[in-house]
Amino acid sequence: MNWDAYEYHTPSGSWIAKDFKYGEGFEHGLQCIIDPDVIVGQDVRLGHRVHLAAGTRLLNDVELADDCVTTGLCLLGNHVRVRTGSCISKSVIADDWCFIAAGIMSSHTKNIYHARPRAPKKQLITRFGYGSVIGSRTNVSAGISIAPGAIVGYGSYVVTDLEQPNAVYYNDPHPYATLQCTLDPDSPYYVEVPSDYVPLRFDREMVRMYLPHAADNG
Repeated sequence: MNWDAYEYHTPSGSWIAKDFKYGEGFEHGLQCIIDPDVIVGQDVRLGHRVHLAAGTRLLNDVELADDCVTTGLCLLGNHVRVRTGSCISKSVIADDWCFIAAGIMSSHTKNIYHARPRAPKKQLITRFGYGSVIGSRTNVSAGISIAPGAIVGYGSYVVTDLEQPNAVYYNDPHPYATLQCTLDPDSPYYVEVPSDYVPLRFDREMVRMYLPHAADNG
């Protein structure tokens, strides 16, 4: 860690990179770490002991609760909520209005190549769709796409794309998330995606910098 790149915020006991860029209404709790090359928009609120790794991008009106971490290049859209103890891995895109409950874990590598020089290096981009809900203690494999408006139940294992928008998924009958039902437009849990909404994408230069083994841009 290059301590010269940070400033110590005495009132909160936080270490904040000198190049950190943030909009109006930014707030953070105690003992946070914000690494270099992090940019957040307006009305972003961090709980206690939050760590934002280099390459993190948060848009407007985003909340990360206590003990959340990011591990690299990630993009959280407008009005996203991340609850206590969740890990947002590098390569994750969460579109607007996504809700990420407590203790979720995501991943960015398809293969384990630690100490395995012959293993192929491959990084995959993961997407949580507009208005999707990722239930507490869900594990999401690398490269997964979760459809807009999807609701993923508590403790799910997401190992295949969840392709049906506005549908409910959880571990039944298999030990991984599968389609349970779809939501009618008159359901109070149905999410109306604006017709002109464009899913978020990473900047290509950022992908080259942080995800050198990624095949595409989500």
